[in-house]
Amino acid sequence: MIPLARPCFGREEEEAVAEVLRTGWVAQGPTTDTFEREFADAMGVPHAIAASSCTTALHLAMVAVGVREGDEVILPSYTFPATANAVLYERATPVLADIDPATLNLDVRAAEAAITARTKAIVGVHLFGCPCEAEALRSLCDARGIAFIEDAACAVGTAIGARMAGAFGHVACFSFHARKVVTTGEGGMLTTSDLALAELMKSLRSHGVDRSASDRHAEGGAPANALYVRVGYNYRLSDVQSAIGRVQLRKLAAFVAERNEMARRYDEAFADLAELRLPPRRREWTHSYQSYVVVLEDGSPIEPDAFMARLAQQGVSTRVGTYAVHRQPYFRGGSDTALPHSTRAAERSVALPLFNGLPRADQERVIGSVRAVWEERRANR
Repeated sequence: MIPLARPCFGREEEEAVAEVLRTGWVAQGPTTDTFEREFADAMGVPHAIAASSCTTALHLAMVAVGVREGDEVILPSYTFPATANAVLYERATPVLADIDPATLNLDVRAAEAAITARTKAIVGVHLFGCPCEAEALRSLCDARGIAFIEDAACAVGTAIGARMAGAFGHVACFSFHARKVVTTGEGGMLTTSDLALAELMKSLRSHGVDRSASDRHAEGGAPANALYVRVGYNYRLSDVQSAIGRVQLRKLAAFVAERNEMARRYDEAFADLAELRLPPRRREWTHSYQSYVVVLEDGSPIEPDAFMARLAQQGVSTRVGTYAVHRQPYFRGGSDTALPHSTRAAERSVALPLFNGLPRADQERVIGSVRAVWEERRANR
């Protein structure tokens, strides 16, 4: 079976982990400090703060920008549920807005229409590595005096012009989950240009302490040197994970280039399948293609569930693109009628195999399987 995704590790990651293990410092420490500095440089921002996942990063972002009970946070319904969950952690209200069907990202006009006196922030998601309208959303937030948070879980390596995803928001949140372009297995990162927000999030992710473990170690490690100045969390990233992340980050440009080449092959192979909508491209974008997600349009010769089942029979793994939050059993807010594009994307999107190291022969097999299923059903209509 050709997998949907697989992390791309080599000898360098193994050696980096072994080096950290030999130091004896495997919790968050100096390697994580270095990873943060290198990540900030790569994203073109002053500050990066490591976290245990993108979900915990999103929670830290909500707390840091002042989201509290009674506030509202606008976000797209078509996103992984963690985007909404981070709002609910603070007993605030996720306000679900619809997406642009072309990009599958938050529609700026829908977001603007959803703003009320209770709106504290807007979350723009760079879904599947496709850039959201980050500049327009930041301008909208600045004009209204509210925070703009980038959910860049899928967007390490994504850029708009010369600016990387993570450089537009008051805060941005990244994922290093195993399916992401850069992975540490689990893990996350926040970026910001605001020093006060950076210091607050560093404190919050480590029990509300007033200085880092590395700083305390440099001072001699005396417990009296640390003060716990606020309620915080244990959202730290270990040095073992950060060692992997540092190596992966050095490979980022090559990873993104390889993914773009594989995406181009898919684009060319499926260009004549009119009812299969391909991921969008724009000249000013760098799409990181964390996932290659197609949408089966009206009139397609096969329905999504049957399409995925037939590909599985041919040894090709697939998955739905992502979910419509308003359709999840735990969530009550929004409707199919009010969020038609989110509903449709959730019903008709399919992710095809794409990952660094995917053999060319396996990608050709995926292409052949998709075309065979499509043409078989078209012939039998």
